[in-house]
Amino acid sequence: MPLIESVETREIKKIREFVIVVDTSDSTSGQLVKNFLRETFQILHQRDCFFTHCKIRIIQCDDMVRSDQEIQNPEQFESFLNQFTIIGGGGTNFCPAFAYVNTLIDRQIFQNLGGLLYFTDGQGIYPKKRPPYKTAFLFLNDYDESRVPPWAIRLQLEPEEFEAEQIN
Repeated sequence: MPLIESVETREIKKIREFVIVVDTSDSTSGQLVKNFLRETFQILHQRDCFFTHCKIRIIQCDDMVRSDQEIQNPEQFESFLNQFTIIGGGGTNFCPAFAYVNTLIDRQIFQNLGGLLYFTDGQGIYPKKRPPYKTAFLFLNDYDESRVPPWAIRLQLEPEEFEAEQIN
């Protein structure tokens, strides 16, 4: 994961708060997103990156924020995943998700945001200004490198990695 440091390279700093934004434009499918979320959640917990009490916010956004779900434990995550459906289908604009997260910071909903992962195909409008937290865009297949802001961490994913996994 691009925002997760190995346990050996840091002292006691573990992530307490984390945001995952899912691009819900027409380019994403429900099963692919579910598999991505499950894999991401498993990696975060296997890496011992979280304190016992942590908050993961899963936000769905296309050209506007469509949903925001807070997850604090594996049971909540399983319940969320069992009821998960993609909400949206409009065009892609990354700016509303960043504005929303910034509002949560201003309202002190986040005390120590560890970072934001944005799962997308990369075809959208990017914010011009760097946010005050680490941000990684996780791209499906190829993406236009010239459109991605220089402050963003980038990782290209292969959809086959997530399509092959089965979710019960």
